[in-house]
Amino acid sequence: MSTTEQSIATTAEEVHYCEVHPERETSLRCNKCGRYMCVQCAVLTPVGYRCKQCVRQHEDKFYSGTNTDYIMVFAACAVAGGIVGFVSNLIPLGFLFAFIIAIPVGGFVSEVALRLVKRRRGRYSGEIAAAGVVLGGLAGGIIQAASLYAGIPFDVLMPLVLSNISLLIYVGVVAFIVYGRFRMR
Repeated sequence: MSTTEQSIATTAEEVHYCEVHPERETSLRCNKCGRYMCVQCAVLTPVGYRCKQCVRQHEDKFYSGTNTDYIMVFAACAVAGGIVGFVSNLIPLGFLFAFIIAIPVGGFVSEVALRLVKRRRGRYSGEIAAAGVVLGGLAGGIIQAASLYAGIPFDVLMPLVLSNISLLIYVGVVAFIVYGRFRMR
């Protein structure tokens, strides 16, 4: 048997397993680090298949946000969301009007938050910004309703605020726009 036939025979006998899923046999390797991976762990990139860890390392270069940025984004979006919720609950908006007005308001809120952190984004900036808008918006709606209905107990007031469909649509669309704006590259 020649050396070429021996090397083919030894490689055919070798069995490799996925680094993440050790019970799965594979012959697929990451073209960057050489790690064995199964089909579920493989990510198709323009330069070939890579493991999820290498793809994540590459994506991390685009995220320059810090933990302080997360706090500032949440605070800015919560305050802006509170104002949005307060005004939305103050002015009776119709369903369609709430949807139409929420789009530019969402753009404005996201622009304020992005300028506050000098356009730095973290991996979770979009989710944190949207959560800030939703929590602030609902708190703003509750504060406005509490000031309007001063004598009503909180357990009666809360369903009253949450039944305001235009407020929920308004806050939801603003949160969606803010999330999308932070996820853009």
